[in-house]
Amino acid sequence: MVTTGVLMAIAVLVPLVSVFVVRLGSLEISERHHSHHDTYMIAGTFSWGVLFSMLFMGAFGLILGWLCLLTTFEADPKVVLAFSDTFLLTTFAAWMALRRYRVVTFDDYMCVTPFIGSVATIRYDEISAMEWNPSFLVPHARNVSVFVGHRRRALLWAVLDLDQILMRINRFDVLENLTS
Repeated sequence: MVTTGVLMAIAVLVPLVSVFVVRLGSLEISERHHSHHDTYMIAGTFSWGVLFSMLFMGAFGLILGWLCLLTTFEADPKVVLAFSDTFLLTTFAAWMALRRYRVVTFDDYMCVTPFIGSVATIRYDEISAMEWNPSFLVPHARNVSVFVGHRRRALLWAVLDLDQILMRINRFDVLENLTS
């Protein structure tokens, strides 16, 4: 059985771990454009927005749980804390996956690090097709599937600057028409 103390610890630790991850991540070189490659990743403002929502939800869950313990509210503090902890853990897992996603473009190849899975290295001259797909993360935007042979090797999500990535790939001969 999970105790109220464990649920409160989760509400404190998940936002603190998130802050720690952001602080460690900010120690990396923030330069995006280099002379021989460009790196595209989730925008820092989005990452900070998700972090602040976790901080807010952790504090909100702790305050409501504490008020339930004091019997100010008649709700069970475990239920209130379990709800906020579920939000925190789900958001943290999604946030970590989003932070992992990146596309690095070089002169003649790119490396795509997906949300989950291994890095795909794709030479531009080996790309046989690129297709537009609907995006579920960005409203009114589309992702690009990259095929080598008949196998999809990568999905370029609309959360990145797809225009710049496609310009660097420079294989518009294999990109399906926007109107199709």
